[in-house]
Amino acid sequence: MVHPKGLEILSRFVGLAQHRTSLCGQKGVSNLAYGFGWSAVANQPCDRLFTSKANGSSDVDNKSSEDIVHEKNQNKPAKESGKPGNDDEGFVPKVVVFGGSGFVGSKVCQQAIDMGLDVVSVSRSGRPGFLSGSAWADTVNWVRSDGTKSDGVWKEVLHGSAGVVSTIGAFGSNEFMYKMCGEVNMNIMEAAKDAGVPRFSFISVHDYSFPGGWQAQNFLLRGYFQGKRDAEARLAKLYPDSGVALRPGMIYGTRHAGNMTIPLGLVGVPLAAALKVLPSKSLAGMPIIGAVFVPPVSVDAVSKAAVTAVVDPQVPGGIMDVWDIQKY
Repeated sequence: MVHPKGLEILSRFVGLAQHRTSLCGQKGVSNLAYGFGWSAVANQPCDRLFTSKANGSSDVDNKSSEDIVHEKNQNKPAKESGKPGNDDEGFVPKVVVFGGSGFVGSKVCQQAIDMGLDVVSVSRSGRPGFLSGSAWADTVNWVRSDGTKSDGVWKEVLHGSAGVVSTIGAFGSNEFMYKMCGEVNMNIMEAAKDAGVPRFSFISVHDYSFPGGWQAQNFLLRGYFQGKRDAEARLAKLYPDSGVALRPGMIYGTRHAGNMTIPLGLVGVPLAAALKVLPSKSLAGMPIIGAVFVPPVSVDAVSKAAVTAVVDPQVPGGIMDVWDIQKY
């Protein structure tokens, strides 16, 4: 016969499955498990407790239109993430990266892992194929969710995070570019603010100079540039002291396109080296031709700057231009 206390404990644990989202990324599961004496449970990541081993996604998510793909290294000790408290020894800040499966986003994830952070990547595709053999990628929590939708799993993972980095942007029609570069990023910023996320960084674009005070969005890739600028304005409003908009020009590194690799460094590295001997910041202010003097920056520098901006309170809010990014 089962002891009544045992039934009570079991029923309470089963009830947790209905609330796993509010507990993930917080100390709730670990504290409750330790209270019950379940040290084996307390030492497991929250997502593993409520994830089906058969298909890698929870029963709740199987019933929805979105999947959470948790690809944690099974041998890595669980990290406790969330907002630090006075008694949080061993606390590891959680950083959420939007667009983490892309060229810049994947490097942001890697940089955050290298800095010892707990990383959640949010994208529509989940873990990219070109990272299938990367050990560091095994420690990222790859969440498959569509940030273009007003609601979804992407909103849930914001809770308890120390900072958010958005690398979302795209080319296409003006309408599409404005949606992806502007509206989507602004929606994420609003959701992050509502979730109590203290810091936010956003990959924007360099502000190129044109005669008569004209700006790129007035005639060139209007949706792209206007979307980025409007997102910057929203960031400044929501995070005046802790929101950082990075403005790189050309970003070089190894870009993956399907089964192809594009070594952008073959152009970026020598160009950046050549511009170091010139007063590029002054020359870049010249109308039209100044664009030639905007130095390329490595994807490693951009990613380090973006992550540092959300975990280091000494980084001031506002614009981080190409020359600031180069320092990382």
